[in-house]
Amino acid sequence: MEIKDELTGWYRQYHRKLIFRESGDPYAIWVSEIMAQQTRIDTMLAYYERWMKDYPTIEALASAPIEKVLKSWEGLGYYNRARKLHEGAQMVVRDYQGQLPANLEQLRAIPGIGNYTAGAIASIAFKMRAPAVDGNVLRVISRLLLMADDISSQKTHKKVYDLVYDLMADSDPSDFTQGLMELGALICTPLAWKCEQCPLKAKCQAYAAGRQAEFPVKKAKKAPAEVDLITIIVPKENQLLLCRDWQDGLMEGFMRLPQFTELKTEHLKHLMKKKHVFSHRIWHMDVYLADASQIELKPGWEYVSLEQLDNLSIVTAHRKIIDQYRRKYL
Repeated sequence: MEIKDELTGWYRQYHRKLIFRESGDPYAIWVSEIMAQQTRIDTMLAYYERWMKDYPTIEALASAPIEKVLKSWEGLGYYNRARKLHEGAQMVVRDYQGQLPANLEQLRAIPGIGNYTAGAIASIAFKMRAPAVDGNVLRVISRLLLMADDISSQKTHKKVYDLVYDLMADSDPSDFTQGLMELGALICTPLAWKCEQCPLKAKCQAYAAGRQAEFPVKKAKKAPAEVDLITIIVPKENQLLLCRDWQDGLMEGFMRLPQFTELKTEHLKHLMKKKHVFSHRIWHMDVYLADASQIELKPGWEYVSLEQLDNLSIVTAHRKIIDQYRRKYL
């Protein structure tokens, strides 16, 4: 099967004019692809533009304090992406003089750059024959070939990678890669697919069989673990108590309110109940007000002035609690 002419011809005519792809800048493509993971393009564009003003080069990102980088990322979620971008930038400055290497294996070795992002950078920026297989591409290929393999498995990712590599032969790698991305994002969508507008409909086996809804095949995810927590607000003069406690493995680098799985609350005032959903965990928080005299400070705990709060990177679940507390009680 060949799809390169139909796909790249469609892409050149109908693609979205996205600033980071139009530039062809490897760094811009790197940042945008990391931001676009778990975040819609229309949501991340404003963050991307601010990011590129704050960190216009890899050197600028590498030299920035991690606290500032995390603050810049605030609102996008999945903060480990920002940490890995920062760590990766430092490696690129140290090992490659601040320039992303035009080598697939070297790209894959950079923190935060996996197979997909390496393929996107290599094919879009460096015009290398390097597939970039994400959810959109898995969906397009699964429907095109009526492929019933579970797309959550690494074996399927490898199979699709090899298929796309073959399909890319003698194409413009940049337009081919972006064409598959755009096709999955705009036409071959999970639910409201637009087959009549698809340049590949004449070759699509799912379309011919009327079985688009059956593909791709994906094994059901495990339900996120639910955790009951006691969260305390401790005011002192014009300050609130925050801590750096990442024993639960979540949101490293972000400050948070003191939080416990067990705590005697008889002498505390109950303020509110809150729920926060992470990708693999759900926090059910009972929020209490405590007097500073009741609290013994632990390592990593500190009082922070109210004026400082807006400039700190704070776990989103706890920032919402703090904001509600300030509106209601201060």
